[in-house]
Amino acid sequence: MTPTSTLISWLCITVLTIGALPSTGQTHLPQDTTKILKELTVYGQKREIASITKTPTALLDLPISVQLVDKKLIEQQQIMDVRDAIKNVSGITVTGTYGDGYAMFNGRGFSMNFQSNFRRNGMLTPTTGRLYGDNIERIEILKGPASIQYGDVAPGAVMNLVSKKPLDYDYRRFELRLGEYGLMRPSLDLSGALTKDKNLLYRLNTTYESSNSFIDHIKGKSFLIAPTITWKILPNLEWTVELVARNEARTFAAGVVSPDGTFEGLKKIPISHFLGEPGNQHRYNEQSAYSTLHYKLGKNWTLRNTSFYAKANEQEESVFFPNNRADANDSLKRTTEFFQTFTRIYGTTLDLVGRFSTFGVRHDFLLGADYTEWNYRIYYNDALELKPIHIYHPVYAQDVLPKVLGYESDKDKPRQQIKRIGLYAQDQLKFWDNRIHLLLGVRLNRTTRGTAYTAANPAPKDYKDDVQTPLSPRLALLVKPIRNLSVYASYTQSYEQNGWDEITNIMLQPTNAKQIEFGAKANLLQERLGVGVSWFQIDKKNIVGYVYGLEEAPAWSHLYYHKYYKWAMYQGGHHRSKGIELDVNGKITPQLSINLATSFIDATVVEDPAFKKGNQLEGNARQTFNIWASYALDKGALKGLDIGYGFFYKDKFFAATDNLPEQEVRSYWSMDVSAGYTYKSFFTRLNVSNFTNNKGYLARNNLYEPLWVRRAVWSVGVRF
Repeated sequence: MTPTSTLISWLCITVLTIGALPSTGQTHLPQDTTKILKELTVYGQKREIASITKTPTALLDLPISVQLVDKKLIEQQQIMDVRDAIKNVSGITVTGTYGDGYAMFNGRGFSMNFQSNFRRNGMLTPTTGRLYGDNIERIEILKGPASIQYGDVAPGAVMNLVSKKPLDYDYRRFELRLGEYGLMRPSLDLSGALTKDKNLLYRLNTTYESSNSFIDHIKGKSFLIAPTITWKILPNLEWTVELVARNEARTFAAGVVSPDGTFEGLKKIPISHFLGEPGNQHRYNEQSAYSTLHYKLGKNWTLRNTSFYAKANEQEESVFFPNNRADANDSLKRTTEFFQTFTRIYGTTLDLVGRFSTFGVRHDFLLGADYTEWNYRIYYNDALELKPIHIYHPVYAQDVLPKVLGYESDKDKPRQQIKRIGLYAQDQLKFWDNRIHLLLGVRLNRTTRGTAYTAANPAPKDYKDDVQTPLSPRLALLVKPIRNLSVYASYTQSYEQNGWDEITNIMLQPTNAKQIEFGAKANLLQERLGVGVSWFQIDKKNIVGYVYGLEEAPAWSHLYYHKYYKWAMYQGGHHRSKGIELDVNGKITPQLSINLATSFIDATVVEDPAFKKGNQLEGNARQTFNIWASYALDKGALKGLDIGYGFFYKDKFFAATDNLPEQEVRSYWSMDVSAGYTYKSFFTRLNVSNFTNNKGYLARNNLYEPLWVRRAVWSVGVRF
């Protein structure tokens, strides 16, 4: 099917969907719509973001660093990927991808765990596909350890994607994006009331995307549909059910290696060079369901229950380079591995949130419990060594590639599983006319990690599940010298469970972390502009680490050495990250908006079996500086026009914690521009990203992934 015929088919389905949807009979927004929309666009540190913090506390009053990428930024920058969105947040960077199928992130100097640090509407979400979709309204980042809210998580940050919810008025939006490298992305957003009394609301988001890449032979397609229903059962009881289905298929992007093993050697290879196999793909399919019940227990108390089920199937037809380096004849060894993963995640939370007073002290109170189970089966072929490829003149399809032979219904296959149970309580006490806040919180965790073996595949000798029951405390003090200024200090802990290692057949101990943080927040310019600054230090101990490129087993203490792939695994050591972050967002004038995010983070080895003291941690860029400014004309003949400009800088970093000179990746900066125009229900926008066409790379262990070159994306749409 050609892209044109695909688009025509998609539009036909869209038209039929619109025609089938009920209408309230209104042809324009109700009188109070303007008020509703204004409430969704609140600037500064006063915004309430209960979904990730679990309390409806304004940012200014939170002794925690929380930032977000809101609807306005998403639309202005035409964001289609989380990797583009997090450029607007300090302390968070992309460190790489797995074949460009899904991304890996760094928060405050530490890797974010794909099994625990990513959420959708506060619940765990499958992470082996693209996280962002057009059903997402904003992206929230809770920085630092977050075990009190979410239990077993890495200490750098937690990312939460908040989906669009049904509206009680007619809202219909169609947009078509076209861009360089064959981008075609139609999307539809429909919402409104299904009944005259507006007690039953709906929303439907659907998107189709087809695109090539600036890298030769790489192309991909994806489809998303996300219907949502809200039922106002009683004046104080509301139930929202959300379904998400998405399908992705992309060429596996193997990355490139340097001819001489140095970063400078990449100049000899075109940035569009492809060293994988054109027929190999990353495939991802997901079906998820979310149920949220809100029950108001009077004026100041709310009972909230969220339950979910997510099913995700992933297939990887990958290509690896065992040595990540060509030989003297410019020949590169390659290996292919095909595998399938069948993942199931389900769980529920119950939160009681309320406000009350005792003896003149106000309390913002949270009491909750949650249960989550994550299990998955993996089917894979043994690694197959391909014929070497010439690094400058590659020839593809020299080998007959294997196919994955795994089946979801195979009950004899062992199943990996993680079960998390948590009980937590938090109280923010407010003294002296709300000028002094004391935050006290604690969580009791029970995390079980292990493998469910079968009679056909019995457990190894001495095997046992790993069960951990740590307490995770939080303590913070916040002072407000004046109404729009707060300063705070906080202490938090977190833990990561490592469990039984299948390769070494030993039990790995948990990795623990502690953070202290000092910060200040302010609302300026009549509360239009929010400013937040924070200093932190995170100490992470008993780390499970890997060292690559070892020709023989190392002399230092290690758990396992892989002779073929030349890597060793160990546990132990102490890593530390400390830094300062600044985030500014809001409006300087009614026409000029700004989002500034900058950080300096020093993430180093304090003690480690494999690395020298003082080495920078892999992937950590000490400095980042990102700014986006937009100006909207609201008067005269050009009313409805807005222009935007962005500058994004990432400091140099090391591709491995060895910190060898040839592993240093140079700094990178890019500039984006945007121009949009809205007239009544019509809108259009043109974005050019990296318009200076700079070259940049992500890197891990001598494997490099080129960043996007200059690209123009044009959109046109209508709201009706």
